[in-house]
Amino acid sequence: MFLKLNHLHDKTIGEIENTLHRVERPTRGLFHEGRGTNYRSEMIEMHISEIGLCSGHSASGVFVDEFARTTVPGLYAAGDMANVPHNYMLGAFTNGSVAGEDAMDFAVATDFAAFDPADIAEEQARVLAPTKREDGIPPNQIEYKARRLVNDYLQPPKVTRKFELGQKRLAEVREDMEERMIARNAHELLRALETASILDCADMAAHASLYRTESRWGLYHLRTDYPEKNDKDWFCHTLLRKKDGRMASEKRAVAPYIVPIADDEKDLYEKQRIHATA
Repeated sequence: MFLKLNHLHDKTIGEIENTLHRVERPTRGLFHEGRGTNYRSEMIEMHISEIGLCSGHSASGVFVDEFARTTVPGLYAAGDMANVPHNYMLGAFTNGSVAGEDAMDFAVATDFAAFDPADIAEEQARVLAPTKREDGIPPNQIEYKARRLVNDYLQPPKVTRKFELGQKRLAEVREDMEERMIARNAHELLRALETASILDCADMAAHASLYRTESRWGLYHLRTDYPEKNDKDWFCHTLLRKKDGRMASEKRAVAPYIVPIADDEKDLYEKQRIHATA
């Protein structure tokens, strides 16, 4: 399998290299340099471990159909945002193109209502306001604190008791924010709303992880209480939504493969893993 980029403009290739070699896979750039291969002059053979034809990290993200459509008409999710299989660069480009082409068709066929540019300017000012205020705790510090909670309680390996404590700590912070919303001024209200959205993301991760009572994807979802993979009960999508103001999870069956895959090929990844023995 080959990656072909030599039909692209030199600046485009440079941007891809900057992302691919400096952010995603620094060793890959050194590997190609050592081999004397260059995206600008030839197709580059890809090793089997680098191949990813779809998108998403471990099939997590917003649920979409084969055209990257969400359940909201006109709203699309692609790349790492969409819950389709592994992404990497190849799949990200393909999935993004599929989403873009279908979105163009949707826009052409849709009679959009008239809008007032002043409404857009007002909404932009509202969204950017937290980054422009001169008092209070900056949003980046709130995010830093939330990330510390996630690192302390929610990172793998996933221990049920730690996750439950993490949910409790997140709830304590949220209760503090609600008190501020009642007792203080508009600036504190805005700050509380920002924090609530950050905490929601952490709470979603905790709820979804506790719902899936198995281990899967190596270290990414290693439940110490449930160390084995359980295809019988958990070879499925688990969808997370808010129901009656609370987090709720549910199962959805995996759709049939578009390209048929033999049963003995579906667990090749597991066959490559070396399991520790006592």
